Amino acid sequence: MNDRSLLMPMTLLDRMMLLNDPRQQAKCTHDLGEVVFMTTCALLCGADDWESIQFFADTRKDWFKQFLRLPGGIPSHDTFNRLFSLLDPVCYREMFCGWVQDMLIDTPLSGVVAIDGKTARASRSSKQQAIHMVNAWASQASVSLGQHKVDKKSNEIKAIPKLLEQLAIKGCLVTIDAMGCQKNIVSKVIEREADYLITVKSNQKTLHKELVRYFDHYWETHKQDTLSEHFFEQQNETHGRKEHRRCWSTMDLSSLSIATEWQVQTIAAIQSDRIANERGRSHIRYFISSKLMTAEEVLKATREHWGVENQLHWVLDVSFGEDQCRARQGYAAENLATTRQIALNLLKQETSVKLGIKNKRKACGWDDAYLFKVMGLIK
Repeated sequence: MNDRSLLMPMTLLDRMMLLNDPRQQAKCTHDLGEVVFMTTCALLCGADDWESIQFFADTRKDWFKQFLRLPGGIPSHDTFNRLFSLLDPVCYREMFCGWVQDMLIDTPLSGVVAIDGKTARASRSSKQQAIHMVNAWASQASVSLGQHKVDKKSNEIKAIPKLLEQLAIKGCLVTIDAMGCQKNIVSKVIEREADYLITVKSNQKTLHKELVRYFDHYWETHKQDTLSEHFFEQQNETHGRKEHRRCWSTMDLSSLSIATEWQVQTIAAIQSDRIANERGRSHIRYFISSKLMTAEEVLKATREHWGVENQLHWVLDVSFGEDQCRARQGYAAENLATTRQIALNLLKQETSVKLGIKNKRKACGWDDAYLFKVMGLIK
């Protein structure tokens, strides 16, 4: 076998080679870690289903022989599917999280970590529901940190603490929508030495009513706002849509009896006014945070939260076709979701070429030098 160190990221391949293999070793023709690695390379280069993954591997057989043993040659598309359906998804997710932490070792994580769920719609069949994954996205680093599968969207409440347990988020600000407004989730974030900024809606009636009451009184007694640490506003116009966002925050919680229960340091309200197609829409959202935050900081963090939708979920659907993937056997859909995020992280970290993710995937398939460059970002 040739020296791999000049060709590919040792850390990623070596982690894959250590994955637990559920098969009887005496009956194994193909190496599980090598199959997972070939699949990752295929996804990087534009393959999106088992047939195209096998075709890619067949065409690159000599290339793979530089650093893989390939004891059984290139697997069939059915074998790719079967091995991914057997691979322990918990073990695979743990490998993914460990690899991301290695990737960020020289640049400690900071800023917003946005947590939100996504459904892989085509994974649904007559016998099973579509898989729903809760994802963690680091906005400043522009990487996916990890994910956790849930049976349905309502079970995100149980999955978020488990996901937080896997993440190294010390010093970060974890942002979650109203689904995550739960005391056990708040406690888990703080236990992980991070802070939270969480949307509050009527699923927490007492807390929500107290925030509404506080800000209604504030607006009645403060008819005119000026820019300060307690008030900030932004306006912008894009694609014919006008938006005006105003944020009010306070760190004086002496009149809020419920603040201690939630370990709150800041409360905030954001009013968003939008005009599109000559129609106007306005709504108010309320937030709690364990961090002392100015109104400008709250507004900035809530905007960064949407990176999980725009830079992760949207890209997975549009550039990787995740919503159209019909892998349903065993754990295949869940494990492919993890592999896509590995590929996406690699592509996101490569910044020398100014292309979108879809075209970067094409570039990997067309140019071996660029593929090595993408993979070589991980040392």
